Amino acid sequence: MAGGKKKKKKGSAKAPSHSSFGRVAFAVSLVACVVVVSGLLLIRYLPPRVVTKKHASVQKSDLATTPPQYEVFEKHAVPEREERPVAPPVSHKPKLVLIIDDIGYSEPAAFDLMALDPNITLSILPGSPHGKAIAGVARKKGLELMLHQPMEPNEYPKVDPGPGAIFSTMDPDQLLRTLEANLTAYDGVKGVNNHMGSKLTSLSPQMYQVMTLLKKKGLYFIDSRTSAKTVSRSAARLMQVPFAERDVFLDHVQSREAVVRQVKKMLAIAEKHGSAVGIGHPHKVTCTVLAEMMPEIHRRVTLVRPSTLVARP
Repeated sequence: MAGGKKKKKKGSAKAPSHSSFGRVAFAVSLVACVVVVSGLLLIRYLPPRVVTKKHASVQKSDLATTPPQYEVFEKHAVPEREERPVAPPVSHKPKLVLIIDDIGYSEPAAFDLMALDPNITLSILPGSPHGKAIAGVARKKGLELMLHQPMEPNEYPKVDPGPGAIFSTMDPDQLLRTLEANLTAYDGVKGVNNHMGSKLTSLSPQMYQVMTLLKKKGLYFIDSRTSAKTVSRSAARLMQVPFAERDVFLDHVQSREAVVRQVKKMLAIAEKHGSAVGIGHPHKVTCTVLAEMMPEIHRRVTLVRPSTLVARP
């Protein structure tokens, strides 16, 4: 039609400008950056997920084949026992309880210790590969046996107390089942002392549970004193469990000079107070020094079994 206006094609649209694409791309990039940064912040500052470790009593498959780590102490020091009254002079020699912990990983060391004196007491770790065999020989020789019960240290889980340990996270039934299984693994056990345990022995509820079972079974408890904060004495007093506590560790430092010094310290404490409790481990240096010093030990003190020295606190 001449002189008329041209009609626009139906359905035609204006193409988006470059600036619109730029704005969309910028928005998408901004959202992606926010998501990435938020994820990194969550990973950095949220606490890690804690998976509760399941503790179980010692089974046959739990037998450990490598020697355990020996005692660990609060702040890497040996907590000293509270000062006791000086005993009045007596006609008989002072009494000394000598316990060797961590038995069950070396039969030769255990047999050598048995030969030194029948009143040396062996404390056997649960789950140890030679524990039952050593216990059988010791019973035949008439030695007194103890259970060296692993307990949770302050350093756990960096430091593992080993098979059959009891932990603060256990409910009472689980704790008692574990301790019961350890006690029944070795016939003739007369008492218990703690392996590690700087944390657990400072917790009254758990130590009350331990003492409840020991009371039921007629057993004694000797506190190895791996922490100055131990409540073992008060728990034993409440449950009327026969009790004693360690005076000296013989081999916290494993050198001949150090072990000799600790043996002499142990003898001096026995002479001053009328009795003492010394604890050692089946290190070669400990066995050697005890063998060399046994004549002096016999001259100055009378070696006795823990059951003759423990008393209700």
